[in-house]
Amino acid sequence: MLLYKFKEPTVPVKYLETDKQVRIPLQYNQKPVRALWVSNVVNIDLPTTEDLKQYQEKLKEIIQIVKDYNLNTIYFQVRTNNDAFYHSKLNPTSRYFVGKEGNPLKFDALKWIIKEAHKNKIELHAWCNPYRVSQSGKIPKAEWLASCSDLNLAKRRPDLIVLDTEGQIILNPAKEEVKNHIIDSMIEIIENYDVDGIHFDDYFYPYRPLAEKYNDLACYEARKDKSLSLEEFREQQVDDVIKGVYDAVKKINNNLKFGVSPFGIWKTKASDPKGSNNPSGVYESGIGQHANSYRWVKEGFVDYIVPQLYWEFANRLAPFADMTKWWVELCKGTNVELYIGHAAYRLGREGEFENPLEIVNQLKYANQYDEVKGNVFFTYNTFISKGNSEAGMQQLKKLLRRE
Repeated sequence: MLLYKFKEPTVPVKYLETDKQVRIPLQYNQKPVRALWVSNVVNIDLPTTEDLKQYQEKLKEIIQIVKDYNLNTIYFQVRTNNDAFYHSKLNPTSRYFVGKEGNPLKFDALKWIIKEAHKNKIELHAWCNPYRVSQSGKIPKAEWLASCSDLNLAKRRPDLIVLDTEGQIILNPAKEEVKNHIIDSMIEIIENYDVDGIHFDDYFYPYRPLAEKYNDLACYEARKDKSLSLEEFREQQVDDVIKGVYDAVKKINNNLKFGVSPFGIWKTKASDPKGSNNPSGVYESGIGQHANSYRWVKEGFVDYIVPQLYWEFANRLAPFADMTKWWVELCKGTNVELYIGHAAYRLGREGEFENPLEIVNQLKYANQYDEVKGNVFFTYNTFISKGNSEAGMQQLKKLLRRE
């Protein structure tokens, strides 16, 4: 099926800088991994446990929705802001879980949902944010740290944090103590919970630049390898964590998986000949966040990669088809499995996502490639929403259930 714009049905959707029209296969190839993210940061998908009965009912609902949509994997967020949604000796319980950071657990939600998931032949991966401490810079640093538990590494060791230009706090990626803390935190999870793997999202160095006062420049000046540029140095710090987590996971249990879901554009051709074909001005995670997802795939630092391809087919900067093909080529010939991250949450929004078949078409398109091994949807609450996304989600449900 040749693709035309939903809002302008006589205008063909073409690959960037070509006259070739995008074609959507009529057939849908179901892939081994069909997953959703459950977002706990700022209670996007789940409330706190202050109303424990309500919380437990929501967990049961998640399992049922996964079954209803014929999904088989959950990425359940358990570390949002250098905290924990589980029993931990290294990190405080999350404010988004227990109301106030550091309050005691009322209920071991991670243990419960792992058990229920496995009972229903659903994989459960612990989704972790490695560096983030505060959600934004709207609350001043001193005030945010005062609201943290004494167990929080950022509060115990304020010398290990940096800020972005808007005041958001993250752990300093260039500090060895930070790297060790992240890796140790992952080890703690997999040694105490029967998770199927560890999953990182797209937050590394912050999307915005580091602040002038609180940054990693002193670490850079003290680097052993003076030949490294600042960009190369920062990239190396993130690589150390990704490779370190992978090695730690495999040492404990080689069957466990470790994967990352990066922002969908690594670098553009203008920045690197190996990059994707995008117009100038797009955000590049390989530069802005120093996240070398290209290397992680080529050198096998991860078991799988889930690029967040949250754009529509007709997007003028990062069209879905073009970006899918770039990631397919990157993963070709490697041992890293490629899953596509889909923006289900955008269904019904003004523009091309008003098309109820936008996500359905994305699955049909992406899954024609053998290198694509799965599809992942952001985020859980979209599956239960009665808003503008509902029509598109019903179309997705029919596709996934092969009705």
